[in-house]
Amino acid sequence: MRGWQITEPGKIGEINKIESLSGVDSVKIKLTRTLITEEDVAIFAGDEKSVKLPIIPGRAAVGQITELGQQSAYLDKGTRVFLSPVKPCGECYHCTSGKPEKCYSFKVAGRNSDGFLKDFAVLDSDEIYPLPQTVKDDDAVYIDYVTLAVSAIDKLAIEKGQHVAIFGSSVLGSIIAQLIIYYQGVPILVGNDDNELLLAKKSGIYYTVKASPRTDKEVASFTSGRMAEKVVYLTRSGIPAELAYKVAAPSATVALVGYSSPNLKVPFGTAMNKQLTNVCVTNGYGNAEAAINILSNKAIDLSNYKLPVTKMEAIEKNLAERLEIYKAGNPVPGLLVNMLG
Repeated sequence: MRGWQITEPGKIGEINKIESLSGVDSVKIKLTRTLITEEDVAIFAGDEKSVKLPIIPGRAAVGQITELGQQSAYLDKGTRVFLSPVKPCGECYHCTSGKPEKCYSFKVAGRNSDGFLKDFAVLDSDEIYPLPQTVKDDDAVYIDYVTLAVSAIDKLAIEKGQHVAIFGSSVLGSIIAQLIIYYQGVPILVGNDDNELLLAKKSGIYYTVKASPRTDKEVASFTSGRMAEKVVYLTRSGIPAELAYKVAAPSATVALVGYSSPNLKVPFGTAMNKQLTNVCVTNGYGNAEAAINILSNKAIDLSNYKLPVTKMEAIEKNLAERLEIYKAGNPVPGLLVNMLG
């Protein structure tokens, strides 16, 4: 296996080791695409103190099966698959009680277990999901975002016609907003970046708002003064959480959504005064098949979010460039790595 490992903040180097089948249920996959995200860059910067180095980054990846531990009725060599980045620990109370979806300590690729910035990976067969021909590799890398979006919408229990304010206009925010439309809600997307808001408009999101001290007044105008019954706050949005709580209607539900909570300051005084319900969504475990169906049925439009593709040899240069963008406080663009060469 050829891979890249973050050894210390700001340093990444190539490693080589053997990836072998670990049992009859294991599957070896040749990775074709790996997605590098702002989350990976934050870990590279050393800002995620809970992440122990060294670690291989890369939470999202797709590939093709090259070996199977045993014959399978639905998997074969050459099958294109999405690799699940989240795995229950198998040891906590919920895991041992048959409720792995409530695991206390999920193993997460690129955070507390090695990620997918490598050319081969070995996973158990229940951690991979076959991809239909209608879902291309460059869209399939977003499946983890879609699973997270589905989890957020499920926890919010959005009803038809409800206004949902989403704070964060990244591709994740756009996916959540588009899925809210799919489930017949009315999204209001709030963001800091004009280009991101323009892309959201092109993707069919009608209500978009530039984050400002007047955001609550704009949301009020869209909702006839009722404000938002449900609110999604992306933890890496760069928008003050106070704004999200300000636009929430009394007794509304606020979902804090993201893979981590960098410097998150939640205004619990506002939450208590308005009697708000807070829910946290950090992964989309259990929603991979639903996410694949959503992409296969073209329920969301990702055509405006095509990412640049780089070769493996340029990984160190690309991460160094994104580190400078991150340190400057600007949105870090995603990057697809062609793991075939």
